[in-house]
Amino acid sequence: MTKQISMREIKGIINSENPTEHWGFLPVKDETILDLGCGINNNEHIPTPMYWIQNGAKQVYGIDPSQPSYEWFKTNFVVKNCLFIMDYVDRVEKFELYIGAVEPTVCKIDVEGSEIFMNAIDPQLLETVKHFGIEYHNLPCLLSIENLLENNGYTLEYYKFNHLDIDYQGVLHAYKD
Repeated sequence: MTKQISMREIKGIINSENPTEHWGFLPVKDETILDLGCGINNNEHIPTPMYWIQNGAKQVYGIDPSQPSYEWFKTNFVVKNCLFIMDYVDRVEKFELYIGAVEPTVCKIDVEGSEIFMNAIDPQLLETVKHFGIEYHNLPCLLSIENLLENNGYTLEYYKFNHLDIDYQGVLHAYKD
């Protein structure tokens, strides 16, 4: 049975790409973070990998398909506990590859619609992930992600973009205690 979107309680409103506002609900200090979709949006806010490191992340793995973003990170943000990989996470095998190899405690996903492929991930790979932050890009993506995460013991919270309908796009925080 599918839940109605009106049953979802909105935990907060997101007004910008500022990582503190957009992803501030995720724990950072001493965490191993897998950042799927870590590219540089604009010069208005720091990129998420910098935010994670500045806030005490133990290790950050940033994955993004953008050549300019990759080159920018390799030139301007060289730190020992941050690894960047240029790749497009566009199928279930890529999610399984990176989550399985990194074994993150926190996973941030902003992959412009490809998050729908998480619905087929091997649930055993989720065992190390205590927190997911997922920007979803349509209702089918949200419904499939909700199903996977709820069936694997995660509590769900919803964040709405001020200018968008929650059915179209928002951010899902899933966590386990």
